[in-house]
Amino acid sequence: MGKENILTSYLINLGEEVFKLLLAKGAIKEDAEDIIQNTFYKVYTLLDSLTEDNIRPWFFRVALNEYIDLKRKKEQQNIYLTEEVYSKLQYTDRELDAVLNKDEIFYLLKDIKLEYKEAFFLKYYYDFTYEEIALILDIRVNSVKQKLHRARKTIHSTVGGKP
Repeated sequence: MGKENILTSYLINLGEEVFKLLLAKGAIKEDAEDIIQNTFYKVYTLLDSLTEDNIRPWFFRVALNEYIDLKRKKEQQNIYLTEEVYSKLQYTDRELDAVLNKDEIFYLLKDIKLEYKEAFFLKYYYDFTYEEIALILDIRVNSVKQKLHRARKTIHSTVGGKP
C-alpha cells in the first residue's frame, strides 16, 4: 500500500472517530458530516505543514472548532445520559480505564459543564494524553488535569459518592 493510501485510510479513520465525537456532543448527522468534510478540506490544504505527531490532535481541534462555531449559530446541544452508567463510575483514572467500556462514556457526562465534558470525553473515550488534550483545547496541561478532576468530582456528587 502506498503512502497516499495509508494517509487516506488514516484520515478516514480519524473522520469516523471525530464523527462519533460530534454526534456525542449533540451534532445532528448532517452537520457532523459537513464538519468532517470541511476538516478534510483543511487537512489537504495544510498537509505539507502537518507532521505525523500533530495531525490527530489538529484534526480533532479543527473539527471541534467547526462544531463550536456551528453550535453558536444554532444554540443547541443534546446529550442525554443514563443513571445506569453512573453506577459504574470509580474514583481514580486507573479504575475508570479498567471499569468503563469506551462506548459508555457517551452516557457519563450529565450535569457536567461543557469545558469539563470535552476534556473528560477526549481522555476516556479517545485515550488522548494530557498534553494532547491541552493542544486540542488550547489550554495548559494543568488546566486539563483540573478539568478532569472537576468532571469526576461532579459525576461522583451526582451519584452520591465521594470523589
